[in-house]
Amino acid sequence: MIQGNLDRLHLGDLLQWLQLGRLNGRLTLIGPHSKRHLDFLDGQIVYVSSSVPQERLASWLATEGLLPVSQLRRLLGVSLLRRTLFTNLLVDRGGFSPEGLRRSLTRLAETITSRVLATGEVRFVFDPKYPVASLLGLTLRVEPNTLVLEAARRSDENGHDTPPEEFFPTEFSGEAFDVFFWDLIRNGISDGDRVDGEEMVQIQTAIRNILGVLADWLTSSPGLVPLPTSQASRVAQRLSRQEPVDLEGLPHGVWNQMVLACCIRSPHLEAPETLPELAQVADELGLWQEMVDNETWLRPSARRIDELVEEATVSWSAAATAAAPHCGVSPGAAKLAAHLVTVPTDLVLWVLSTLPVFHPHLQRTLVRELPRRLGRSLAYMADFPPAIRQLFEGSLVTHLGACLHLGRDALPTAHVWPATVPGDSDLLAAMLPDGSLAEAAAAVRETIAKRDLRSAAS
Repeated sequence: MIQGNLDRLHLGDLLQWLQLGRLNGRLTLIGPHSKRHLDFLDGQIVYVSSSVPQERLASWLATEGLLPVSQLRRLLGVSLLRRTLFTNLLVDRGGFSPEGLRRSLTRLAETITSRVLATGEVRFVFDPKYPVASLLGLTLRVEPNTLVLEAARRSDENGHDTPPEEFFPTEFSGEAFDVFFWDLIRNGISDGDRVDGEEMVQIQTAIRNILGVLADWLTSSPGLVPLPTSQASRVAQRLSRQEPVDLEGLPHGVWNQMVLACCIRSPHLEAPETLPELAQVADELGLWQEMVDNETWLRPSARRIDELVEEATVSWSAAATAAAPHCGVSPGAAKLAAHLVTVPTDLVLWVLSTLPVFHPHLQRTLVRELPRRLGRSLAYMADFPPAIRQLFEGSLVTHLGACLHLGRDALPTAHVWPATVPGDSDLLAAMLPDGSLAEAAAAVRETIAKRDLRSAAS
């Protein structure tokens, strides 16, 4: 592993060194809000990729108008669910010629490199063990010097076309781990608790293992999450009867369909804003069967966790829907958001069930703090709309966040779920017009009371 800091004047030197040494591996260029990858084989650049939504291959192809956006989205969805190479699908099922796709990839590589040159200083990591050869489908064969010269020419002619900065997902290793760990200790262990050095090492190891599992998942997943078998079975039953899949009460299914719906950044595609809109996109994509057939996206049943999450999702969705009209939010948007915000907590609870932390207060602090960080990272990777991503920040008062906050407060398990607004009640009152906050809270209480009565009657 080779790493360090790099300014724009020395990017060409680094690329030339990799070329002259005929090295294999992945070069990652890390900016304040981006990760861009150049894959090398025998010193040649054979593939490029990026965390920046506009620089992802499918979004780039949509920008170039080489295939209808709806067809691109479905092909990418198949690629994500099957974990197969997108470039191969583009050639086999998208009608691309290998040479045409290669030219488009080369233009993307030039664009990415020109934007790196415009960034100024970046951090770089070269991993010679990254399995470039085994992961490749269609390849470029671009000489690094040629790429830098073309990128520099493009910058001179067109100016700096770097896309606007966006949030970069939370890291779970290195310095970020150290900061998170000591924040966790400060918030999760009270002054009265006695923890000796050996116990502290054990706690640190346990936390590192938990974050390591989540980091591995973030590295290997495009934002998709595993469906509990209970949800997968309900989907499979609907499909076997050739009935449309009802998204209500399927939080993980909703999350994955949202990932597929948002997988391409294009002005010709609008991300779903409500649960009915997402159901329509899911029906158009027709990828439920792909999702439930691949064991990668399934996880074994965990009865207590599954029941907790699904019951909370249904109750939270109903409560937020009741509050929505008083908060200036579409009921369908409230339903969609309530289904999405429970999923990161489920993932954390699942990991903690296999890698437990035996300090009870520390475990509660993990459940409170970690889902928000995980949710931010997954929502960024999947390029969810800003209104959804902001829910995992919990630092802004938005109308949608306020709506979910009122619904969350009505849940008996409210302490388990991430807060969607800051804790300052004055900020919440200032956001909503006079009387709206009280009306929304009353509507939530009435909805929960009716649900409790129906539950008691049954």
